[in-house]
Amino acid sequence: MSAELFREDVGPEPVVSTAGMALLLGVDETELRDEIARQGGAERFQVPKQWVRQGRRRSKEYQAATGRFDMKGALEYWSSRDSGDA
Repeated sequence: MSAELFREDVGPEPVVSTAGMALLLGVDETELRDEIARQGGAERFQVPKQWVRQGRRRSKEYQAATGRFDMKGALEYWSSRDSGDA
């Protein structure tokens, strides 16, 4: 998996990049970055309700397709699917 989506070497918890978050939510990374900036930065960012719904739908689709529930697996799954490799 691309290092720019997910990192485990940052601290006690895994870190998802903006690219990874966009992938999980099913939105364009540029759109996500623009929304974060519009809201005043990452510390103030609240995921728009529509994106939350999209993310839940994608999570359920990933779970149904794979039987897995992990974030790293979801990133791998959607990275492959959205790039056309699946």
